[in-house]
Amino acid sequence: MIRKNETEYQEVKPGDSVNLAFPNSTSRRGRLGKQSVHTLLTGDQQAVVTDQYRIRKLTPRECWRLQGFPDWAFDRASQVNSDSQLYKQAGNSVTVPVILDIARRLKEVERHDL
Repeated sequence: MIRKNETEYQEVKPGDSVNLAFPNSTSRRGRLGKQSVHTLLTGDQQAVVTDQYRIRKLTPRECWRLQGFPDWAFDRASQVNSDSQLYKQAGNSVTVPVILDIARRLKEVERHDL
């Protein structure tokens, strides 16, 4: 992947994520995630590097899993939504484990304030 000055490249390895939005941009930051996925967008622009060094787009199910949703929730949503809508829902959602942790901490603070 090319960096801002068009002379530096970032090496990708299997398991790294690649943001495919605006592939010819030389000014976008955070396009590669080393063994992680950065912010999910509302489309299918997120991909992963396979063991054969090929780039494969993440499926809607994988995006939902990255946001912390259980498979049963995805299965129900996929019965009534297109893949485009499923990507959009994953990109617009807040990561479930993060919300759970915030709620737990708020509960602790509230309990100590009583």
